[in-house]
Amino acid sequence: MKPPLSLAALFARYFVQTMVVQFVLLLGFVTLLILLTSGADRDRIEQQMDGTVRMIQRELLSQPPARRAAELASINELFAYPVKLLPTLPAALDDEARARLASGQSWLDYGNELLYAPLPGTRQILQLGPLGQDSEQHNFLQSEWGLFLLWFVFFGVPMAVLIYLNLRPHWQSLMALRATATQLAEGDLSARVGRLKSPLFAPLSTVINDMATRLERQVETRQALAHAVAHELRTPVARLRFGLSMLDEAEDDNERQHYREGMERDLTELDELLNISLSYAKLDRGEVSLQYETVDLNEWFDDLIRLMQPLCPPHLQLGLDCGSGNTTFDRKLMYVATRNLLLNAFKYATSRVQMSVTLYGGELWIAVEDDGPGIPPEECERIFEPFQRLDRSRDRATGGHGLGLSFVRLITLHHGGSASAGQASLGGARMALRLPQHPPRPRG
Repeated sequence: MKPPLSLAALFARYFVQTMVVQFVLLLGFVTLLILLTSGADRDRIEQQMDGTVRMIQRELLSQPPARRAAELASINELFAYPVKLLPTLPAALDDEARARLASGQSWLDYGNELLYAPLPGTRQILQLGPLGQDSEQHNFLQSEWGLFLLWFVFFGVPMAVLIYLNLRPHWQSLMALRATATQLAEGDLSARVGRLKSPLFAPLSTVINDMATRLERQVETRQALAHAVAHELRTPVARLRFGLSMLDEAEDDNERQHYREGMERDLTELDELLNISLSYAKLDRGEVSLQYETVDLNEWFDDLIRLMQPLCPPHLQLGLDCGSGNTTFDRKLMYVATRNLLLNAFKYATSRVQMSVTLYGGELWIAVEDDGPGIPPEECERIFEPFQRLDRSRDRATGGHGLGLSFVRLITLHHGGSASAGQASLGGARMALRLPQHPPRPRG
């Protein structure tokens, strides 16, 4: 894997790119400015130098040709730039410059800062300049390198500070995200991203933390389920082993038939345990899609009570208090949840089980109460965990695998709601479901 860039390398990359782009843009702008203003500057300089040129021409023409060189040397002492007398036109001048000089006018070579002027009545040419030679020799900041240094100090340094201050929180946040992702990839599902300073990556930290929380919960549930299934398998397997050993020692056919029937029950229990565990795991992984339908409360729950009545022990009274109105949920899953709630109440009730259904504030509330021994407050949360049975009255003697209430909570969570346990007004346990309402899916 390629190692990540350090903050210094990342800063250097962006700083160099920014400065190069800025320099190119600045150079292009200055070049364009020079091209647009060079003509006006040439005319201005020529006009400013016109009096100087005329004075030098007059001084030289006042001397005989033999004395002009000496007079030019005296004139040179008066100016900061050199003054020369060329015998002919320089070969490097273009046609426009030659035409100007032939007409008796001055010509400025703008790039080289050289001013040319004809000496009237002769073929000789006056050359003044370079006009900025003295300032370039004595003022470094006015040279090209000096200007570049000034540009870097006034633009480069603030730009470097600005880039660094803006880049640093993003880089730190990115490294924090990378470290957390590495921990999660290595199996540490408790790793979480701390508070990030970067507004760009802060929303991503929430997404990663939520994902890690869901993964941790799913892994813990699956591990608990796997351990619980393995534990639950021991009892029927041990009974099967015992039945096999006793089958060999049976003295008559009736005794052997008794042990065979016991082994058949154990095999049936194993099959049920595996099926219900697979169904629980499938629902826990979210592989069951919800099919929301609109139902009439009175009609649906009346049907539920009618179907559950044959399963209710004869000594129990099953009652329903249902409000009116329409609601939405998955019929199949909600039947499993409410059926498990009622079956759970049938196991522990003494004489009465009461179901109440209310539609209030856009939420559906379902509660099942019994008059049994109840649930200790400290156990109200644990009973919804897989394969959990309470001690004393709510123990293995009542049967089941301890997944009924876990199914209830999973189905409720799948609907976006919640499940809770508490004390009933009848004196026993109260199991309550809260389900938010969702619009039904359109039929395709």
